[in-house]
Amino acid sequence: MRKIRLIHVGLGRWGSDWARHIYPESPDIETMAYVDPDPVAQERFRGIVPDPTPRFFARLKDALTAVDAEAVVITLPLPLHAPLTEEALRAGKHVIVEKPFAQTLEEAQMLVNLAQANQRVLMVSQNYRFFPAPQAVARFVQDGWFGQLNSVKLDFRHNAPVEGYSYWTVPDPLLVDMAVHHYDLMRMVIGEEPVELSCRAWNPRGSPFKMPPCAVTVLIYPSGVVASYRGSWVDQGSKTAWAGEWQMDFEFGTLFWTSRGDRPNLDRRDQMRARRLNSEWEKIDLTQMPKHDRSGVLGAFAEAIQTGCEPPFFPSGRDNLSTLAIVEATLRSSAAGGASVKIERFHPGIGKTFN
Repeated sequence: MRKIRLIHVGLGRWGSDWARHIYPESPDIETMAYVDPDPVAQERFRGIVPDPTPRFFARLKDALTAVDAEAVVITLPLPLHAPLTEEALRAGKHVIVEKPFAQTLEEAQMLVNLAQANQRVLMVSQNYRFFPAPQAVARFVQDGWFGQLNSVKLDFRHNAPVEGYSYWTVPDPLLVDMAVHHYDLMRMVIGEEPVELSCRAWNPRGSPFKMPPCAVTVLIYPSGVVASYRGSWVDQGSKTAWAGEWQMDFEFGTLFWTSRGDRPNLDRRDQMRARRLNSEWEKIDLTQMPKHDRSGVLGAFAEAIQTGCEPPFFPSGRDNLSTLAIVEATLRSSAAGGASVKIERFHPGIGKTFN
């Protein structure tokens, strides 16, 4: 397949990581230009970019005019996600945007409608989907190997650095910026949408964070499944992998799995174990993926553009509305002291792109 020509927007820490480590490994794309309004960020990046060919711009508008590209990748801070995604879509470009892809459901729905009207691919970079364990678990649940799912327990534990960490001032560093990955994985592996949740978030004594880095959420599903989530950026115990540690209890057995460890070999750190009732734990061998993490995002993006079909587990903007609805519900519940909140629903079939 031909390469997708793209413009990359955002040269901060995370955006630079895309450009330095992900694009050079991705045969599906060709970077035509970089955009960042900060001249210092541009100059810093010029010294480390592996390919000196791409051009640099301060505004997306200028890059769209000067460069022959068909797609845009947006890695700037959250308040800029929706306006720049809208600008790219109106220019007729396909878009990958970092999560969360909008600050409100209204903004998100507008972007989804715009992408549909312009027949463009709008993809949210839910890169945790593109790992061996969650994809194997989603198929395991769907195939009913252990009967009906009863409950899910998910723990995420990390301890942020004690000095010089810009993440300390990020609004809702857990619920909005991190747990969005975990709630999205819940949707993917459970295979249905939660209808109600309650959430408590807090900022413990001694925390360097401005806003709550800890939360507990309980989610209720129409089939009767109950999922519990515990997340913390200031946990003093052993840290989990980035996708967390999962226990899933079924009628006839239990699954334990974890995913997305640290570099190198992110995908080879995935683990999955199963135990039938009254039996011993067994390790499940996972099939390694030629394209995983953000390389998997780019590969799926290119496939969707070139074939006109969304590949399995594809996090389209349309699909991701339901993930964003969960995040919004957790914020409303936490603000109300943990009160139960109904989750906004979308048209039937939303999020069911992984048959």
